[in-house]
Amino acid sequence: MALFKSKELIVLSYVWDNPTITKNLPFEEQRFLLLKIRPLEIPPPPKVNLILVLDKSASMEGEPLENLKKAVREILQILDDEDHISIILFDSEARVLVSNTPASQRKEIRMRVEDIFPLGGTSIDEGIELGIKEAEKFRGPDVLSWMILLTDGKNEHGDNKRCLDLAREARKKGINISTIGLGRKWDPKLLEEIADLSGGKMYFVENPEDLKERFVKEFQNIKNVAYRDVNLKIRFEKIARMSEVSPAFLVTPQIKKIEPLWDGTQWIIEVGNLERDKEKLVLLQLFLSEPESSYINKIFEYEIEFRTILGEKLTTQAHNVVLEVTESYVAQFDDEVRETLERLSLYIQQELAEKYIDEGKPLEALTILQTMVQTAVKFENETLKKLIEENIKKIKVEGSLPEEFRIETKYKTKMVEE
Repeated sequence: MALFKSKELIVLSYVWDNPTITKNLPFEEQRFLLLKIRPLEIPPPPKVNLILVLDKSASMEGEPLENLKKAVREILQILDDEDHISIILFDSEARVLVSNTPASQRKEIRMRVEDIFPLGGTSIDEGIELGIKEAEKFRGPDVLSWMILLTDGKNEHGDNKRCLDLAREARKKGINISTIGLGRKWDPKLLEEIADLSGGKMYFVENPEDLKERFVKEFQNIKNVAYRDVNLKIRFEKIARMSEVSPAFLVTPQIKKIEPLWDGTQWIIEVGNLERDKEKLVLLQLFLSEPESSYINKIFEYEIEFRTILGEKLTTQAHNVVLEVTESYVAQFDDEVRETLERLSLYIQQELAEKYIDEGKPLEALTILQTMVQTAVKFENETLKKLIEENIKKIKVEGSLPEEFRIETKYKTKMVEE
């Protein structure tokens, strides 16, 4: 493993699938590179601009809504006085319950929360739109704006495309959106895309009594952000190129496909935010041709661009990623890279199985799911193994897979760590 420390606060290490490359390579070779990025120095917690966008439709009546109120009350208690909070409610329409307010006014805010009552359908995009407007009332280079969106249903009164457009708009304005699906009646594809496009995370909460824990954990994650808008800038040598298909994946904390951006001189890979006590893993799929040097070959040069919690934009020194050249092929494959690929394959296979089901191809979906069972066994993940086996039984009996079965499978294959 190679390790480079930047005096600008971030450390990057990398692991090749095979740390060598053959001298006289007769053809392009597919290679995998695992990048590990983590904070080197730990800054104080950020000032948070928290926006809660909450479903209060008729289906939230009773235990779901009461547990949601408990979760909001707990968040109010752990917010710092200098943090701000906005609360948006949506059913068939959306409205502002609490306009952007300092958390020091928690007593008044809590009284407003008690007045929430269930009614109507679900219009997620209207909630997001109002949330963005409220977020913009408290801005600054030292403010971290984060939206938590909760729903227990599908966007029946809204427009899914508009949700995604708003997620992109939020990202451009520096607002991340984490999504929480409650129960088994919501749209996992929509909530995943909203979170991925905006730089947030997607969560599945099956039981209402677990809402408080989920909200608290996510707020703690937000408070743990050490560096923002982390971008990896890569300049390849002639012997290397990025794969044209699935070139990059964010592996932790949740799997997410990354589309690298070309700015005319270099590739830019958006890594997102770094939390103070966690590293982020990025897997690159590359193609390498015959090395130019007989000893050590430079594959690419990189820099890491990021913002501090105070809003200062910094770039690390440039460093090289290299490979050792050997006279003949050395058969080896790094265990950590292999495990990462297998973990990633579960997520990709889950998406492919869903695609086959939607296309009316249950036999093809069964083949994929049976492969997933074997991978789950390798990871000694009995819970995931049983879940996939339940999916297989359902398809064999009904020839399809209801959405409530898909939700948990998608979440458990996407989530790598809390």
